[in-house]
Amino acid sequence: MQPGDTNDFDLVNFEKDRDRAFDELNSRGALVTGWQSPAGRPVFFQVQGIDPTGVRLTVIDGDGLDGTAGQTVELLFALDDGQYHWKTPLLESTHDRWTIDRGGDLWRLQRRNNFRTTVPRGYKADFMLRTLKTHQLTPTPIALADVSAGGARLHWPKAGVSPVALQDSLSGTLAVPGSRTIEIFGIVKSVLVDPSTGQVQAGLEFQNVSGRDEQALLHLCLQIRRATASVLK
Repeated sequence: MQPGDTNDFDLVNFEKDRDRAFDELNSRGALVTGWQSPAGRPVFFQVQGIDPTGVRLTVIDGDGLDGTAGQTVELLFALDDGQYHWKTPLLESTHDRWTIDRGGDLWRLQRRNNFRTTVPRGYKADFMLRTLKTHQLTPTPIALADVSAGGARLHWPKAGVSPVALQDSLSGTLAVPGSRTIEIFGIVKSVLVDPSTGQVQAGLEFQNVSGRDEQALLHLCLQIRRATASVLK
């Protein structure tokens, strides 16, 4: 884990807590994001039913055909008390449905928007800036210092882009695992200058992020941590 990373997942150890989480997941028919390997693309599901042994999911975006029975899959879903990350065996997969084992390891994240993950220099996770305030720009890559489902810190360029200020609005795109691109709109909430280097970091708060995009951003955070520190194995 990199300095400044926050709010790691805690393993849900008690069966009563697992049962409560699955009961809420079942009653909501919640959005679930799944993938089949650490580098896998996300597939989006809704819950169709849960019984004592398995969870049935229907694909709403993507294709679940690639999975094979017995393979470990990973899932993200949101409940009232936070975001959950789940690793468990796949029982069956078709082009539009997964059935997964109700067992496996379940982790809970207390505050999903604040699951902040440091982005090392050189990691391919740039924000592609397209507008600053009301000005359309030539698409410009801006390196990320860190990212969460609720925002990001940007290494603001010393040249080539106008200086950034508090309450500026930005828009652009961010690539996430699975060759998916998220349209981002945000407001600058902090501007910090390193006195020794002059490097400016702009703290961006994302606005109106959909549930699906929030899941994809959390997936990106997990992928970065695996690639840099193996926080979740």
